[in-house]
Amino acid sequence: MKKIFQRLSQAELFLASCGLLITVLLTFCQVINRYWLHYEIMWISDFALYIFIFTIYVAIPYGASQKTHIAVDVLPDFFYRDNQARKAVFEIFKSTVTIVMVLGMAGPTWKLVKRALKYPEYATLIRWFNMNWLTYAMGVMVILVILHYGWHAASSVFELKKLYWLSHNQGEEK
Repeated sequence: MKKIFQRLSQAELFLASCGLLITVLLTFCQVINRYWLHYEIMWISDFALYIFIFTIYVAIPYGASQKTHIAVDVLPDFFYRDNQARKAVFEIFKSTVTIVMVLGMAGPTWKLVKRALKYPEYATLIRWFNMNWLTYAMGVMVILVILHYGWHAASSVFELKKLYWLSHNQGEEK
């Protein structure tokens, strides 16, 4: 199971990196077209925006896979730097709160995804381009964040069990 989450994190990092690179290149091309060639191609800006939104939707689960809550991570490092058990309890609490918050968004997100599946929404400049893929990506992002934080909570519970076992069996011969 650990390998699956590692591969998933690698895929998220790869997609987010590629998305950011493509967004930067498209924006650079648009600036060259607009200011040097005096020929703006509208779809380049739209495409760069869509890729950037997708990149954000992929980067959020990657951040979740790396346990990054920058403001929240300062607290356990400050208060529990030497106590692994308290740090694991804090990780369980943090993961549980995050899962509950994301589940609170899951209902409205599911409604949006169902609406997107039922009614296609096409772009203004490119008539055949279905923009609902952004909504699908948002739905997948919610699922991935829940999976990552569920994995972190389970890992912290395992860590607590291991610490408990070690504290009660320390010094015993097998």
